[in-house]
Amino acid sequence: MKPTDLTLNEQLRITTRELSKRKKAFNISEKSIQTLLEAKPIILAELDDIINDFYKELLNVEGVPEIIGDAESLHRLGNHVKFYIRTLLGGTYDMDYIQSRLRIGMVHKRIGVSPKLYFAAYKIFNKLIRSRLLTLGNTSSCESCLDRTDALENIILFDLALVSDTFILGLVNELNRSKEELEEYAHELERTVAIRTKQLAEQASRDGLTGLYNQRTFFDHLELEISRSHRRGDTFSICYFDLDNFKKANDTHGHKYGDEILINVATAMKQVLRKEDIAARYGGDEFCILFPDTQSGECRTICERLIEDFSKINSMNIVTMSIGLAEFSPETGLDADTLIKMADKAMYSSKKNPGHYITQYSDVVITSPDDEYDPTA
Repeated sequence: MKPTDLTLNEQLRITTRELSKRKKAFNISEKSIQTLLEAKPIILAELDDIINDFYKELLNVEGVPEIIGDAESLHRLGNHVKFYIRTLLGGTYDMDYIQSRLRIGMVHKRIGVSPKLYFAAYKIFNKLIRSRLLTLGNTSSCESCLDRTDALENIILFDLALVSDTFILGLVNELNRSKEELEEYAHELERTVAIRTKQLAEQASRDGLTGLYNQRTFFDHLELEISRSHRRGDTFSICYFDLDNFKKANDTHGHKYGDEILINVATAMKQVLRKEDIAARYGGDEFCILFPDTQSGECRTICERLIEDFSKINSMNIVTMSIGLAEFSPETGLDADTLIKMADKAMYSSKKNPGHYITQYSDVVITSPDDEYDPTA
């Protein structure tokens, strides 16, 4: 619940019962109230002089002139104090009175009056009114004068306790706001750190030029896919390719042109690949693609579309793709390194043919023992 939903009485939990307790604590009885009412004409007759003397002393307290600010504000404050004195001696100390005193304290807190200055003002105020009661009251009865000053002091302390409560409430509210702001800042910082950490992790997993995954990240995905394949009994495929004539194009037209070719490859890959496929720049002009739950025949179809899209981006490009495909199934017992080597050998077989070419590892022509992979070995 917001503070604005409650009165100051409610915020400080001052009920009718609490009011009665406070009156008893400060000895504000019917007798003392009657004594204050008897003193009221004495004080009101001297009210202007009391106000003038009050501010004459108060303005000598360090920090007070700066808070008041100007003559107009001083005059306005004097009128407020006159009203305050009239209600102080009014004899009615109910919940409305409590609310008005709490509001006075809250206003002074908001304009920057410290408890030190507020208590100093009350000391001056109490002294001036006491002196009037003692010098202008019924001098034939010292006991009567003392009753009036005691009753006055009790009601002033009663008010001062209420004002102190509002200062404390203001500090508690400030503390709670600061705590909420600190918690919000901490949450925002956590969110920022989490986002930044994710961004840094993403950057660390990506190739800076093409935006594709890098070799290390591709290898991590490949090992995960092997584990999933063993659990589910699925078949998946990988594609390994590099760019023919890339060095020639790079040397002829410059590195910027070579970078454009690599970016075009990445663009074509992003256009044809599915959401679940993992594309990576494996190094230099070499690329890899992981096709989950895909047999090599389906993989070939996707690679044909890749060649087509790449060719459309720059039809004058002399660079072509030599692509090798390898298929994984759980019963083969292959590991990630061996699977990549198989796709790599299929890719080198493609290089024996001019232009774009795709070779599946199962179609590789074995010309030496080194070309052959025996899964049972």
